[in-house]
Amino acid sequence: MSTKPSLVKVGVIGSSHGIKGFIKLFTEGDTLQYVKAPLTCTVEDPRGNQSTIQIEEIKQNGNHFLLKLKGYDTPETVVKYRGFSLLWKREELPKPNEGEIYTEDLVGLLAISKESNTSLEYIVTQVIDNPAHPILELKPKSGEGETVLIPFLNRFVGDWNLESKTLEIIHWEQWFEV
Repeated sequence: MSTKPSLVKVGVIGSSHGIKGFIKLFTEGDTLQYVKAPLTCTVEDPRGNQSTIQIEEIKQNGNHFLLKLKGYDTPETVVKYRGFSLLWKREELPKPNEGEIYTEDLVGLLAISKESNTSLEYIVTQVIDNPAHPILELKPKSGEGETVLIPFLNRFVGDWNLESKTLEIIHWEQWFEV
């Protein structure tokens, strides 16, 4: 039985765009390049409340997408979704390519030292969106101790193994020196 949620975050809704009610959607990866509108999706506000929206049109615009939502025809009406996450059914997402992962799959992995291959007794509890790169939040397995934030970059994070539920952290001790 899978403990992963059936919905996966594929993007964050930004500001309105133009005068016809389009809104920006910032994504990591190319999940939406192959999607055809119209479609129904789930959005989640920053407090975790979910609702359903209908997307009438999707088009790529530089480093983001533009969405046209059914029933929202002006910038003033669509702005209510700013900061919401766009969620997608996991079973409808394309499989990640070799060496890729959906960031939600990192949550729950046990951190191990890349150098010694030993458990660090910390677990990934959250992947935080950041404009430059995602940030991993790690908390002690025991529930007591410092929360550690690590940029999800190759120089700090090594390989992950979903079968053994582990994630390599490079030079772990540096995160406590700051």
